[in-house]
Amino acid sequence: MLKQKNTRDQNYAVPAVDGMLDIVEFLADHNEKYGVTEMSRELKLSTNLVFRIMKRLTERGYVRTYPGGRYQLDTRFYTLGLKLHSRFDLRHQARPFLEKLCQATGETVQLQAPDGNRMLALEVITPDNDYYLQVVAGSRVYYHPNAFGKCVMAYMNETELNRITEAGLVECTPNTITSPAELKKELQTVRKTGLAYDRNEYLMGVYCIGAPVFDAGGNAVAGTGITGLSSRFNRGNINIFRKAVRQCAAEISKAIGHTENK
Repeated sequence: MLKQKNTRDQNYAVPAVDGMLDIVEFLADHNEKYGVTEMSRELKLSTNLVFRIMKRLTERGYVRTYPGGRYQLDTRFYTLGLKLHSRFDLRHQARPFLEKLCQATGETVQLQAPDGNRMLALEVITPDNDYYLQVVAGSRVYYHPNAFGKCVMAYMNETELNRITEAGLVECTPNTITSPAELKKELQTVRKTGLAYDRNEYLMGVYCIGAPVFDAGGNAVAGTGITGLSSRFNRGNINIFRKAVRQCAAEISKAIGHTENK
């Protein structure tokens, strides 16, 4: 059953969190600097709660303090906004190339980007076929048994890569690589060939081909490519698919500002 917007589920209400969000939204809507008493009055919150929230936001760099005990949002929120913008801009820029790849291969196409300790399926394009593999956009999946995750892992620094491998490489199928040393060896091949694979590693019967997407700074910010039933990948089409996936990733990279080194 759907709830109306702005209705708070009292079973999960956290007054301090609600108060903080009310304050942040209020300050975002008003350019003026406000003191604790003013915000308390405007938002109908206790002055003690507002004071404690503002002190914590200031300590974390989200709010700046001015003379007279007045506050204004700081650049930390702007930085977070830029990160989100980059993610959604990537999705927007990639869409036409993902559709082109889907049409060329007749397979499901994914664009995945890092999301903490998982990869996030930012966009999924499905073919106009009677049978295809369905992937849900918004799904969060492991890096290591995932072709698109490997595309990003291959270009991580050692610290980031170790953080993932040391957390444990979950065995999803008998084909999953669970040895950090073996995984790192495969990532070397990804860097050399520009392609990554999921050979029945996440789900039996599912095969993926991925390629990394690079931003203007040369960072691997996503992986893209095709996902389908293993039975549909064969010697007759595999090279065609590889070329198409590489081309798609290169076009998306160019669209978000990446320039190939000559």
